[in-house]
Amino acid sequence: MQALLNKTVCDNARVVARITAEQAVVGTQLGPLTSQPVRMRTVGRTGVWLDVQCLLTLDRAESKFLTVEASFCGLLVGDDPCDLLLHYDFQRDKDRYSEAHIQVCAAHPTLEKLLAELGRKETNGLSKIHLPVGGRRFRPALEDLLECLIVEGLVKPKASWRETLEKTRRDYRIKQIAAVVRRNTGTAETELKRLGYQVIPPTDQRLRAQVSRLIAPKPRPAGDDLSDGSDKARRSRP
Repeated sequence: MQALLNKTVCDNARVVARITAEQAVVGTQLGPLTSQPVRMRTVGRTGVWLDVQCLLTLDRAESKFLTVEASFCGLLVGDDPCDLLLHYDFQRDKDRYSEAHIQVCAAHPTLEKLLAELGRKETNGLSKIHLPVGGRRFRPALEDLLECLIVEGLVKPKASWRETLEKTRRDYRIKQIAAVVRRNTGTAETELKRLGYQVIPPTDQRLRAQVSRLIAPKPRPAGDDLSDGSDKARRSRP
């Protein structure tokens, strides 16, 4: 992540990982408690900042793959202090809202009037709306946000930005495709057969049981999850 940022839109971004036997926290300018924004290269005088933090564990089903339990990606503008403009959040097994969503820190008077009619009295009501962005497997990559900022002219990229983004984004998407296949083996088998492949299911009972566990529907957790996602990857720490 540090190389990605410094090869595209930053000059001296620092990304730190804090690792224990059970989990890892990775973030920009990560201190004892939480990540801090890093400034991106801009043409204008007003600063544009990025704040990223992820909570990682081994996957629960196989304990083989590094898995994102929660992540926060915030875009901020302004000088010190800078203001949060929007944030992408992911929280695995989130109850009430979509696991992957975006929240925009803005006001919309008409929406706030509607929310008041519904008994919701929040100010800046738009910031409380969780907008889904592709779910667990098809959520945007950090590279998508960086590309948006570049093509919109909000940040000044380095010369090799496009090649860097395409490579790291491709790696991310290949991993997501593999995860989709592991948990949707029936769909994968059907499509491969349609294309002319021969698919041989495993005969080993242990492997068959493992596949069954992977594809079995997982119950959503009970409870009233009212978190707005802005608590930076659940503020979980090693």
